[in-house]
Amino acid sequence: MTNLKEILSEEKFKDYEFVVARIKDLQKTRENVFGENLEKIWEEADKAYIPHRLKQKGKRVIATDEERGWRGALVELGKTGDWQADFSQPNPFIKMQTAAAILIDRNPKAILNPGAQKFEKNTLLMKNLYERNWDYAKSIQQLKLFVHNLMKYGWSCARTYPKIVKRDVKVLETYNQDDPENSVYTKKEVTEYNDVYRENLDPYNVWIDDMAKPNQADSIRDWCFRKVYARDVLEQELGKYKRYNLTKDKTGIISPRIIQSEKDKRYQEKDLVEVYFYENKIKDLLMVNVGGIDGIPVVIEPLPVADSEGRKRLSLWQTYWLLRNTETIYGIGMYEAMRDNQRALDRIRNMRLDQVLLSIYKFFLFSGTSALTETGKVVIEPGVGKQVLDPKGVQWMEVPGPGPESYKELELYKKDLDDAAGVPPILEGTISGKTAFEVAQAKEAALKRLRTPLDNISDALEEDGYISVYLFQTLYSIPEIYKIQDKDKIEGYLNEIKGDTELYNRTETDEFQARVYREVQLGLTTDEKGNLIESKDTRFFRIKPSGLKWEGIINIKGQSVLSISKELEKAQNLELVSVLNPLIHDDPAIVGKLTRNILKEYDKDPEDWLPDSWLQEPSEQPLIMPQGGMVGQLQGQRPAQPQTSQQTGRLPLMRGTPPNVIQRFMTKLRRTVPFMGSR
Repeated sequence: MTNLKEILSEEKFKDYEFVVARIKDLQKTRENVFGENLEKIWEEADKAYIPHRLKQKGKRVIATDEERGWRGALVELGKTGDWQADFSQPNPFIKMQTAAAILIDRNPKAILNPGAQKFEKNTLLMKNLYERNWDYAKSIQQLKLFVHNLMKYGWSCARTYPKIVKRDVKVLETYNQDDPENSVYTKKEVTEYNDVYRENLDPYNVWIDDMAKPNQADSIRDWCFRKVYARDVLEQELGKYKRYNLTKDKTGIISPRIIQSEKDKRYQEKDLVEVYFYENKIKDLLMVNVGGIDGIPVVIEPLPVADSEGRKRLSLWQTYWLLRNTETIYGIGMYEAMRDNQRALDRIRNMRLDQVLLSIYKFFLFSGTSALTETGKVVIEPGVGKQVLDPKGVQWMEVPGPGPESYKELELYKKDLDDAAGVPPILEGTISGKTAFEVAQAKEAALKRLRTPLDNISDALEEDGYISVYLFQTLYSIPEIYKIQDKDKIEGYLNEIKGDTELYNRTETDEFQARVYREVQLGLTTDEKGNLIESKDTRFFRIKPSGLKWEGIINIKGQSVLSISKELEKAQNLELVSVLNPLIHDDPAIVGKLTRNILKEYDKDPEDWLPDSWLQEPSEQPLIMPQGGMVGQLQGQRPAQPQTSQQTGRLPLMRGTPPNVIQRFMTKLRRTVPFMGSR
């Protein structure tokens, strides 16, 4: 058994003891949330969401036959066969799928407002980086999972972090047709992903500071989450850490969630490892324990999410569906809101089906000579005859069909359920209106029921926006380093970059190092003054750290993720054109503020509607590097070890070299960036 006290420093061992005790406390926080055990409700929601039958069972007792001396057997009281309906209408499934289809259809659009004038020139760049990353990381799929959990459980959580996936592969160099097994392969390390990534988390495996308040992200001091890794995947992510080798015996068959019973075990993989991640903002601490809560602390380091000034954030973003209480972050989901109406609706619906069946397959009585040995109670079954002592012949029991009262009652319960879920029939495709405009108006009114959840989702995405910007400033500030020894090449490179001291470095031994920053494809271009402007065509840019330095306020337009209504969108755009058209021909100094306020009322981005001349700002310095030159001649060189963002400083944007040069020039970073931040 590993003695951690001998391995860790005194300070780190104290942190380890604190984290182990803290995680155990956090895991108890959902057992009683204003009188509710939330995980029990979540388990009900899991079962109710999947279309199923009720399968209600009666009480089971042991019955014996004393006359024959047979041993006792389990008998279900009140069991009458399989004729009674036990269907559960899949309303939770239908409502959640409908709401998900409406709420999440597109990547979110961000509005960045700089906090100072010096950040204005970088605002458009940060906005494009954020929106590009959503496409590159395919984060819309994670957002769909996030919203699914949000609707089902009333609370959902995710994290944004730097994800780096590198693999050793063999690349085919020469194919041997006669003997394919002797084809020539070259070993190579490839980077499959190296950027900001968003990951939806399982709410069962996430525990939050119970002092946290809703709508107050800063009130969350710490949190932890649990994941189950296959050994090879874990080694790929954490294998670079020196304490990882102490975890080799930490394996076993583990369920996706904490094991409650034998039936919870699901994975067939044997070599699985349980890992706990813990973040604490007050202590500026990230700890990763492999092998359980009190496993080996493979990672003990500061929080990885920080802006250029060193301000820290947790990697968590979370929200609730509808507010449960102002003192808890855990909300009320669609299932919890509709569950009582769902039970009543299922009961009445099944009773109505039973009555219809009895009215068709009539129950009858007939005479006989046998003595009545039972209790005298006759259980109704369709199409079944019961023997009685009174010899009056067969008598049919006339069962009337369901009257209008049952249908009316069903409609009332269905309406109550729709109201509780917040998804009325019109959102499910039921037409209520004579004209397309009336239908569109009714649909717009119905969508107001989803406004509160949509606002909560926007708040969570805004927190993700800040985390993303912080990570862009860190990850994109790490350059590739190329060593140049030829004096002529050094002079040519300096002329090309115009002596920009941010793009090169001279060591104490007078070694010349060229710094080359990450290249990204953005929908940006520059005007004649060197200002960045948005473009429909994409171009490749290299970003220097000062181009990433940004502070301000991030707003996510909730409407931007909604499934658009073609009719309303078209009508609104035509109306907006008629309003703006007379104004944009006037002096922007006079009507500029008015037009921006009009666009704000229509929830439109000014950059999409106003002329470029209204949006341009004077350029302070060129932001684009010259094409080709000495930078292109470095393409065949192997880059030296990259420097960290603290060593490189901060500077503006520069455009890359031609694509054919870029592909050969941008060899991958030689420095292995540790999991979730720098060591």
